[in-house]
Amino acid sequence: MNDDQLILLMKSNPHEGLLYAIDLYGGTVKWIILKMLGSCNSQDIEECMSDVFVKLWKNINNFDANRNISLKSYLYGIARHTAIDYLRKTKSHIDIIPIEENDIGFSIDFADQIAKETNSRILQEAVEALPEPDRNIFILRYYFQERINSIAESLSLSPKTIENKLYRGKKVLREALIERGIII
Repeated sequence: MNDDQLILLMKSNPHEGLLYAIDLYGGTVKWIILKMLGSCNSQDIEECMSDVFVKLWKNINNFDANRNISLKSYLYGIARHTAIDYLRKTKSHIDIIPIEENDIGFSIDFADQIAKETNSRILQEAVEALPEPDRNIFILRYYFQERINSIAESLSLSPKTIENKLYRGKKVLREALIERGIII
């Protein structure tokens, strides 16, 4: 069954369409969610997975196959963003997203493990302080290793805008880290 046939099935018979989509893509969606939610319990993983497929069903009329994106990519984007939203709802801070200094191109001299943990916490707080959508762009790019074009498409921004936000955001982060005593 191709994307067009699955979309038609989901519109004409949502129950059957969702069952087919879950059977076809459920394993990868679960893997994406597990990668992002990490140590959450299985009930949380299943709840997030259910939310992904409900969002697919509710937004199937918004899917435009002419945008050169497959239904699979569209669904995987929903999975990533739903997991990020779930993290925001269930966690009070960003410490569950382990962004390392090297992930964003900073070279920091660590004297020992305690200093590394402290620097990592400071970096995470600095990323958390970024305004939206910059914060989301940083997380998608440097934690989830998404391509710039993919981020641009998911946020309805141009790739150049994403590049500019990443460049300016790095400058802001660099200044924030220096202010907090991290030598870059």
